[in-house]
Amino acid sequence: MYATNVITISFPKRLLLTVLSTGCLFLSLTNLGLAIVEEEGKVGVEVVAILKTDELGKKLHYPSAVMYDQEMDETYVVAGGEGKVIIYGSNLFPTVALGKGRGADSPKGIYIDKSSTVYLCQSNSANKPARITTFNPAFFPEKEILFSSMPEAENFVPKNMVTGLSGNMYISGQNTRGLLVLDSEGNFSHWLKPMDKLITENSLIMSVEEGVEGLPKLVANTEAMQDTDQKESSITEMRELLPPNLQPAIKENGETFIDQELKPVQVAHVATDAEGHLYVLSEETSKIYVYSHTEELLFSFGQKGGSTGKMSRPKCLVVDEKKKALYVVDYMRHTILIFDLGGKFMYEFGGMGTGPGWFQYPIGLALNRAGNLIVADLFNQRVQILNVKFEYQFPTFQIPDEEAIPSEEELPTQDFKGEDGDTYFPKPIYL
Repeated sequence: MYATNVITISFPKRLLLTVLSTGCLFLSLTNLGLAIVEEEGKVGVEVVAILKTDELGKKLHYPSAVMYDQEMDETYVVAGGEGKVIIYGSNLFPTVALGKGRGADSPKGIYIDKSSTVYLCQSNSANKPARITTFNPAFFPEKEILFSSMPEAENFVPKNMVTGLSGNMYISGQNTRGLLVLDSEGNFSHWLKPMDKLITENSLIMSVEEGVEGLPKLVANTEAMQDTDQKESSITEMRELLPPNLQPAIKENGETFIDQELKPVQVAHVATDAEGHLYVLSEETSKIYVYSHTEELLFSFGQKGGSTGKMSRPKCLVVDEKKKALYVVDYMRHTILIFDLGGKFMYEFGGMGTGPGWFQYPIGLALNRAGNLIVADLFNQRVQILNVKFEYQFPTFQIPDEEAIPSEEELPTQDFKGEDGDTYFPKPIYL
């Protein structure tokens, strides 16, 4: 199913960026593996595949989290618009889904441990409180972990989790300060709370992530758009249709100040590595707090802002141990940042758009066995699988000259689709 031919396109980097961001050219490039690269030819983003359908062959609705099972070579996608988890096999074909029939009715995040036990973080539903549901490898539910009797966790809603070397569970919660730590049996152990000086802005209306309610209206509006030109020109309008919990923050006139007293920060996501380090991401401070496997704070890094190298609303991170790097997805800036494991900013890629390699409110990350980056591209209603190469400095996006935009006759016309017509397995492009 994977193509093997090689196609060479000699566009300079600024010209290629123009092609990718031009709506009228989108259809001629949709099914190609596109690489955005430096002219040295050593750095780029190649689109390996795009997942757009669920296990029923229907449109994938608002993927809000992703997870990869290294043992089984399977990709798990939380479909926020459907309230289920879709499992894609090693060939990226959707094979099965965890839904209400198996006790998965309000999923928010998913984690798979070394024994292939599946931990599903779930919010409140009509009949059940927020909980973590565990499943065996055959996807039969085994246990539910509730939080109402745990200290400071009466209203806790789990978002994502990892297990440490000791077997402890480290769980981030919705709008929760710190990580809830449970032992290997799911019993309360303690809280791990990064402390920092908090930035307070009395004019900043921070959105509260509650899930993805209100999506049917959004689906109806997006499906009514029949061509790419409409999609490109309607990005601003579609932003207004986002559910309130996923709307960008709104600023008005007001004052900003830094509280000099150290306080617990809100935690958006947590990841770990083979040595048991904990990487704790705070959307509130736009920082990553790195702990040892014994929960000793080693260092923190990151800076809030809207320019290159800064994070506006970071939602998720993943550790690439082979490349000694951290990927962080910025929901507000539609980008993915790359840091080395010491916290130094290295590269950034992405931007707002509908073409391959571009994003609209990306929200989740994972790495597969091949080292490819899996991105939950929420508002584009797809999952992109990317081969990210960064031997050299990744280019910052610039506004290209209008005269540099090529005509349609200058673009490659080859069209490659997967066998199902919706999952793209593009031929690689080497520049």
